[in-house]
Amino acid sequence: MLSAFAIAEKPLLEVLPLVRHGLPAAMFEQVAATLGFSSTALAAKLGIARRTVTRKRGSGAPLSSETSEKLLRVARIRNLGRLLFSTDVAVSQWMSKTDTALGNMAPIDLLDTDLGAREVENLLHSLAYGQFA
Repeated sequence: MLSAFAIAEKPLLEVLPLVRHGLPAAMFEQVAATLGFSSTALAAKLGIARRTVTRKRGSGAPLSSETSEKLLRVARIRNLGRLLFSTDVAVSQWMSKTDTALGNMAPIDLLDTDLGAREVENLLHSLAYGQFA
């Protein structure tokens, strides 16, 4: 099984069928653990029912396309964060800390929507290039 982080780096046309089919539920725990979040906390932040993830993992059913997309969104942000921060712990700390550039919200609190994720990505790119809001 590929990691969600590896899938998040693939070209869109390779990722799209995987998202439409649904990623394995085990990837949810993988992403949560890598970032040091509990699965329950990550599910709550993304607006996903934790029990649904647990049930799908137990039955071997894939995640829904919506949940798969949200999971890859978090993986993509983690991958971008790793370009700036040396460890997953540092990425997790950054994701959990409020930032004035994000309206005093923590990056993880914006990843439940594509628009929020774009703002987080823009902030990471700004930080990478020394442009501060």
